[in-house]
Amino acid sequence: MAVAPHRTALLLIDIQQGFNDPRYTGRSTPDFEANIAKLLKAFRATKNSHVIHVCHHSLSETSPLHPLHPGAQFMDYATPQPGEIVRSKSVNSAFVDTDLESVIRDLSIERLVVVGLTTGHCVSTSVRMASNLRVVDHPHGGVASGHNPSGEIIVVSDATAMYNWSYGGKTYDGDTLHTINLATLGGEFCEVRNTEEVLQLLSSTS
Repeated sequence: MAVAPHRTALLLIDIQQGFNDPRYTGRSTPDFEANIAKLLKAFRATKNSHVIHVCHHSLSETSPLHPLHPGAQFMDYATPQPGEIVRSKSVNSAFVDTDLESVIRDLSIERLVVVGLTTGHCVSTSVRMASNLRVVDHPHGGVASGHNPSGEIIVVSDATAMYNWSYGGKTYDGDTLHTINLATLGGEFCEVRNTEEVLQLLSSTS
């Protein structure tokens, strides 16, 4: 079994069957499913790494992600395995009304890799809060002068995705919204890397 050079966690956000609902159209990231599968396989095969699943349980019974509906279930390719950490949330941030912050701190995670749905909603909100809470000692978010952080938060560009979204009488396509959201996250709240780059980091011995 390979050993990760840093204590690492893969945080999967809301990869649930409800996003197959017809109301969600124009998804970005055509290789999303394949890249999630690659990352899961690699993390599961690597010592010193952890897999954390977060699902959204909407409070609205009309939502396909309400726990009474089949859509609340994880996608088949992202179903948790025995022993993996699973948490549920009811708001956009995975850190509100959950113990996720203490879970990550207790594991002494140095590299937090974030994937899932959707880039502009729960992924973005959770990453911003992870940065602000400093759940990982990373170099963004107002580090005091002279501090040399040892960790990082990574959002995987081709293992996150966004759908078309309407506002002000206009519909904006998922690809554009996905790119814009990554642009507002990268360099301030996290690093943005692709799947292959993350796989290389996971297997690096340097």
